[in-house]
Amino acid sequence: MSSFSNYYVSLLKLCCESQNQTQAKKLHCLILKTITRPKTFLLNNLISTYSKLGNLEYAHLVFDHIPQSNLFSWNTILSIYSKLGLLSQMQQIFDLMPFRDGASWNLAISGYANYGSNTNVVGVYKLMLKDATMNLNQITFSTMLILCSNCRWMDLGRQIHGQILKFGFGSFAFVGCPFLDMYAKLELIFDAKGYYDEIPEMIIGLMRHGMIEESKRLFHGLKERDSISWTAMISGLM
Repeated sequence: MSSFSNYYVSLLKLCCESQNQTQAKKLHCLILKTITRPKTFLLNNLISTYSKLGNLEYAHLVFDHIPQSNLFSWNTILSIYSKLGLLSQMQQIFDLMPFRDGASWNLAISGYANYGSNTNVVGVYKLMLKDATMNLNQITFSTMLILCSNCRWMDLGRQIHGQILKFGFGSFAFVGCPFLDMYAKLELIFDAKGYYDEIPEMIIGLMRHGMIEESKRLFHGLKERDSISWTAMISGLM
């Protein structure tokens, strides 16, 4: 039975690659005819297939009939609503989830962020801080920093700065780039100095935003200049 499931998963992938929705539906029927109790992972692949083929109705139909849905099932259907900007339906699914992981929270945050529902982004983020700090990750912080940068939310940006340091994400480049961009857009680039301290990325970031003299001043103010800081300065000037 497992080999049948793996075979069908391979065929479903081909349907996605060829964007063949008719063939996907035929496979769906064949699965129901040949497997009495399809495994959850096979049904999850069906949901994902219909999602990629743009058939929300069938994706949700499969989801509704999974006997034992797991976190991947919930995240897959949540992802569909998030990407399509169907925000009220996305929130309903999010509220119904029996358990959530970092991906679940990030899908809700990015769904609201991508479709301009900024107040709801902040609401979900604050709820995450309250109930699910163990699920915070670099994607969460990166998304929030980009939002603060675009909306010019200085106070919230500084709060998130503190939370990044508190939860140990200060060394992640994925967080550092939008962090620097936020401070640059808010014309508070030297507020970032406490975060970067003597990290060479700060020098490159200043260069990138046209702040040549500031980058030179920071470089000359370093207590120690190693090969990395010299390389950063040279790269920024090139």
